[in-house]
Amino acid sequence: MTDPSMNLLYKRHVDLLKNVLLNEFGAENGLRIAYLLYCMDTSQPYDLDKVINIHRHQADKVEALRQDPDGQNNYRERMFGFPYTMIGRARLDSLQAMVETVLRENISGDFLEAGVWRGGASIFMRAMLELWEDSDRKVYVADSFQGLPPPLLLQDENLNFHLDPTLSVGIDVVKGHFARFGLLDDRVKFMPGWFEDTLRASEPSQLAILRADGDLYKSTMDILDALYDRVTPGGFVIIDDYGAIPACRLAVEDFRRAHGIDQPIHTIDWTGAYWRA
Repeated sequence: MTDPSMNLLYKRHVDLLKNVLLNEFGAENGLRIAYLLYCMDTSQPYDLDKVINIHRHQADKVEALRQDPDGQNNYRERMFGFPYTMIGRARLDSLQAMVETVLRENISGDFLEAGVWRGGASIFMRAMLELWEDSDRKVYVADSFQGLPPPLLLQDENLNFHLDPTLSVGIDVVKGHFARFGLLDDRVKFMPGWFEDTLRASEPSQLAILRADGDLYKSTMDILDALYDRVTPGGFVIIDDYGAIPACRLAVEDFRRAHGIDQPIHTIDWTGAYWRA
C-alpha cells in the first residue's frame, strides 16, 4: 500500500474534508438560526440585515465560534450550524494520525465508532480508507439512532442526555450523510440499537480502531465490555468524553482496573483521550 500522506493534494483534501465535517466554513449559520429562534420566541420581527450580515452584528460571537475549533464552548450555536460531527479539530487531527498509523504499520482490524451522532467521524475514517486505497477494512457504525438512553445507574444520575432532541439522529439521515460524500457502500456496516443488545454480535472480529462516544457510564462500559478484547495489539481505543463527563471517565477507570490494563492514557484535547492496546 502506497503512503499518500506526504502528498500536497492529499493534505489539502483531508483538510478540506475536516472543514466540511466541522462546518468551519459556515459556523456563523448557527448564530443566524439562534437569532431567528429568539425572534420567534419573543414575537419580535427579525431584522433581515442581521440575518445576512451576522458577522457584522455579532462579530464577537462569530469570532468566539472561530476560536473554538474543539467545541468546548458555544454548544447551542455550534449545533445550530449543523456540522456532521461535534468532536472538533483536535480530535479529528488525532483520528487522522491514528488511521495513518494503523495503515502504515499494517495493524489488522476494522474501524468501529460507537455513538456516531450525525456520522462525521465515521465518514472521516471511511474517507481515509478511500484515500489510502485500502479495499479490505470496514467501518462499523454503531448507534441507537434515537438518542441516548435515560440514566439507569447511580453513576449516571442526573445525566439526562435522553432529553436533548439534537442528539437523536435517525439511521436514514446518517446513511444520507455517507451518501453525500460518496461513501455509502457495502464496507460501511450499520449496527442500530442499544449497545448492550448489538455490540456482542460476532462481527467485527478484529478492531484496529475503537472509538467510544457513549457519554454515560453504562454506555461506555457496554462498549468496552463487548469490544475491548477484539482490539488488536497496537490498535487504538479512543474515549471521546473522558475529560468532559466524570461518569464516562469513571467507567474507563473501573474497566481498566478490573482488566489490569496499564497502558498510559493520552489526552487529545479538553475531553478526548486514547490508549494503544
